[in-house]
Amino acid sequence: MLRVVFDSNVYISALLFDGPPRQILEFAMKRHVILIASDAIINETAGKLRDKFSWPEHRIEQFVRATSRLAELNKPKRKTSVAPDEADNRVLKWAIAGEANLIISGDKHLLRLKSYQRIPIQKPKYLTYLIEKED
Repeated sequence: MLRVVFDSNVYISALLFDGPPRQILEFAMKRHVILIASDAIINETAGKLRDKFSWPEHRIEQFVRATSRLAELNKPKRKTSVAPDEADNRVLKWAIAGEANLIISGDKHLLRLKSYQRIPIQKPKYLTYLIEKED
C-alpha cells in the first residue's frame, strides 16, 4: 500500500472544493493509502482554514482530530533545507521520516523539484490515476 504525504494545500482544496484533492482524501479515509502527516502540517492547515477561510473553530477542531486519528504521525530525525519555504521543507522531511512513496502537492515550488530523495512529488490527480488503475 502506498505511503503518502499531503501538503497543506491538498487538505485545504479537499475540504473546500470537489475534485481530485477531495477524492484522494477519501481514498485515505477508506484506507486505500497510508496517510503520513505531522502536527506541523495539520496545524498549518488549521491556521489557513481559520485565517484565510474564516472556518468556525469547531470545524477546525474536527479536522485536526479526524486527521490526527487518520494519519500516521512520525518524528523526523533530521532537518531538511531544500526548498526556500520552511513549510515546503516540513513536507519533505515528513516524507522522509514517514518513509513515504509519494508526496502530493499543488505547490509549484515543490512540484518543480519533481522528486526528493527518490520520492516523487505529484499533483492530486496523479494519485487518483494510481488508485483507479489498481481497481
